[in-house]
Amino acid sequence: MTRVLPVTGPGHPAIREAASILAAGGLVAFPTETVYGLGADGLNPGAVARIYAAKGRPATNPVILHVDSPASARALTSRWPAEATALVERFWPGPLTLVLPASEQVPAIVRAGGPTVALRCPAHGIAQALIQAAGRPLAAPSANRSQHLSPTLAEHVASSLGAAVDLILDGGPTEAGLESTILDLSGAQPRLLRPGPIAPTELAALLGEVELWEGAVKQGEIQAAPGMAERHYAPRASLELVAPGSGQVAGPGPIAYVAFGHLPPLPESIHGILLPLDAEAVGTRLFALLHELDDAGFDRVVMERPPEGEAWMAIRDRLRRASAKDSE
Repeated sequence: MTRVLPVTGPGHPAIREAASILAAGGLVAFPTETVYGLGADGLNPGAVARIYAAKGRPATNPVILHVDSPASARALTSRWPAEATALVERFWPGPLTLVLPASEQVPAIVRAGGPTVALRCPAHGIAQALIQAAGRPLAAPSANRSQHLSPTLAEHVASSLGAAVDLILDGGPTEAGLESTILDLSGAQPRLLRPGPIAPTELAALLGEVELWEGAVKQGEIQAAPGMAERHYAPRASLELVAPGSGQVAGPGPIAYVAFGHLPPLPESIHGILLPLDAEAVGTRLFALLHELDDAGFDRVVMERPPEGEAWMAIRDRLRRASAKDSE
């Protein structure tokens, strides 16, 4: 069994042990303010290859490098625009990932063979302490099997990856519950590749117009950043999105029905769940709820489409990809 060590803060001795494992090419799962990451030495191609193997991650999907400062990030790029400086001064450390032209020291496997690198400076004290103790940028995608639900608890990591991880640092539940906002600064205009806790209007206040990308990268194509595939973040249960208030559920069970703000009348055989009309609260809870429904043995989860509006953009994105049919 993979060891799980409770870590109460950035000064905990388990962080030194975790840094030693990373230096030896091992894998350590750790909490960030978004979700748990599966960390490896980001400049060691062999260690990063272990991440891909553990997750079953396609080689076309790059990984984010986590750093402890803007200076560390700049060293990993071949071009650092003024927009990047403005953004990191405002949002780092925090849940914002920047895609920039990569320097030669970034291994090809980190970039999925592309010309850019995705960089983030996490705000979580344990994550920061681990990066500093390792003395290297950490490649750290979400600590779960590819396409499956992101982990917001150490138990989710252990359940998904098991012995593929050398050590799990348990820092309790993550705060945001959704992955970072990803902004591409490698082109002529800033482009939002993945919505997250930092909203487009917050970015536009610093940058002016920001292009919103809401497509899907086809299987086999190189992604500029994580979270761009058509299917992602999916529970084991079949997830279906329906119109708000429909309450129309048919077919074999067991079935859970998830509504926002108001739970419509449901057959006695359907397990109803009511979520608030509060995007931040739902974002914090979303993946944890889907994990719980999987663990409870539900075959199907029928969820109402979340409200429109910018506050719900990241949740709509995750649910759209989680409910996409598997292309395999």
